[in-house]
This record gives sequence, structure tokens and C-alpha cells, in this order.
Amino acid sequence: MADAGERKGRVLVQVCLECGQEYYFERKQPPGELVCERCGNAVFRSFTAERLPDEVQQDFMDSTERDLATDDPATDVSLGDLHDLNNL
Repeated sequence: MADAGERKGRVLVQVCLECGQEYYFERKQPPGELVCERCGNAVFRSFTAERLPDEVQQDFMDSTERDLATDDPATDVSLGDLHDLNNL
């Protein structure tokens, strides 16, 4: 079994084969009799994933989240740009 030093930064992911519900275990092992809360299935696909550093996760969220500011225009296309397109 891997010691704590090897598992640091890694997350065990259990995915229910029936419904796709995901369970994450970072600091402890999953229970031996794990049962899906959604469908009651007891068969899971297991894999480990790297835990992203907070800076990387924040950068990803900043680049993919929707802008919620109401005073920003919906697009940066101006009427002049549209007029120029019609003249092509």
C-alpha cells in the first residue's frame, strides 16, 4: 500500500458504473462496502487523479466562467464592423 508521501497530491476517484455518480477520497481509503447513494449499485470504476494546485484551478475558472457583469456589452462588435462586413 502506498504511504502518505506517495499519495500526497493525488485523489482516488470511484465512479459508479450504473449511474456515473463520482466519489472522491483524498485522505482516507473508501469504505469496503461502498454503495452508490443515487442508484444503490456496488460496482465502481476506480482511478487516481492529480490534485490541481489552487493557482491552476483559479486560472482555469477565470478563463472559462461566464462574465456576469451587467454593464458590459454582449459583444465587442460595433455597428461599423458590421457595415464593413457588408461591403466585402
